[in-house]
Amino acid sequence: MRWSTGWYGGSGYDRLPRDGRPVPGMETAWTSNWPAMRVRAAGSGPLALAVVGECGADDQQLQQSLAAVRATHWRALTRWPGSYLTIARSGEVLAVIGDLAGQHPVYWRTDNAGTWWSTSASALAALDGAPADPTALAAHLALAQPDILGQWSLFRSVSRVPTGHLLLIALEGASTVRYEPAEYEPVDLREAAPTVRAALSEAVGLRCDGRPVSADLAGLDSTTLACLAAQRGAVAAVTFADARLRDDDLAYAVRTAATVPNLTHHTVPGSPETVYYAGLEDLSTLPVTDAPNAYVVTASVKRAVLDTVAGRHPAGVHLTGAAGDAVLSAPSSYLADLLRERQHRRAWQHAQAHARLRHTSALALLRRARPAARTDLAGALRQAAGPKASRRKPRAISAPPRKRARTPSRTDHRRTHAGPNRNVGPRARHSAAAP
Repeated sequence: MRWSTGWYGGSGYDRLPRDGRPVPGMETAWTSNWPAMRVRAAGSGPLALAVVGECGADDQQLQQSLAAVRATHWRALTRWPGSYLTIARSGEVLAVIGDLAGQHPVYWRTDNAGTWWSTSASALAALDGAPADPTALAAHLALAQPDILGQWSLFRSVSRVPTGHLLLIALEGASTVRYEPAEYEPVDLREAAPTVRAALSEAVGLRCDGRPVSADLAGLDSTTLACLAAQRGAVAAVTFADARLRDDDLAYAVRTAATVPNLTHHTVPGSPETVYYAGLEDLSTLPVTDAPNAYVVTASVKRAVLDTVAGRHPAGVHLTGAAGDAVLSAPSSYLADLLRERQHRRAWQHAQAHARLRHTSALALLRRARPAARTDLAGALRQAAGPKASRRKPRAISAPPRKRARTPSRTDHRRTHAGPNRNVGPRARHSAAAP
């Protein structure tokens, strides 16, 4: 697992991340498992800027952006293509900015001596063995939307920076500040399409930096990325082909590969092991994550695809859609919103369009949407919880007794921090920092 962390406060911090590398120009910031070429910086001391991850800014742009850091124009540091963490210091103020897609989330915890921040919540929890928060975990599993929790993380005493916000740490303490608008002005599709096309092309071009490129070739999302990458050079395209899935991914992949130059197509046949939920009985074989991840269900399928890529292709960058087509389309569930707002003509028009895509009837879609149209989100959640949920009296919930954190002695100075834990949940073990 790749992660970053840092400290703001006095010199009395008593942890260092295991296998951590100092971030250039930052006295108390480290990365773990990140290649050196993905950690770049400009400036040092009271005026410094660092980016961690896939960032499209070159060294000159980073140097020029120190003026924006000095003026605390934080949003200007998030406009480059890519997916990256930004760490910026202007005098006594430190800003830590994740990305909007959540590939670089930011968490923090504060004590009397200062503030620890990290892209790994479990790393911060391991500082004193903070337990998982069962209520937050239940909400995460039920709703699968991180921003539902706001500043609530899956661990007690660890706070989360909501999407579109940055972590601002100063002598007065730590706080979150919104830098990205919560809503945007509506834009006509014809005006927005070139902007989206340019952003996708720029983002794919950033990854095609001389490394060998491979890509999934399946749905609309991965096919788009594979075709954009093929405009820049050879791409090893891979499609998981299992008749049990009963989809048309393979048929479209074959046609695409035959049409688009530079695409070399490989298929991965299904097997008894490549089924949903396979391999979950042995947690040690699963990737280290900070939170339960829905993609663990298909881990055996993804492993088969990546093994095929690794066996036929040099190590490089692999592009995958990961449900990106949902960004460019909407599920038919929004038809319930149109019915609730009595936009019946518009609901009928949209239902007809969805029906053509799904080879069904518009009336069938509207019938499925009508029950949801009779209630709001809160009511729908109560219905999903079951008929007894609305009649059950709330119970008082008391937090379990927490272990008192041991006061570090002088001999404990700068002990190694254990880093992220493997599992998250009520039974997760959170080891204390290793001496």
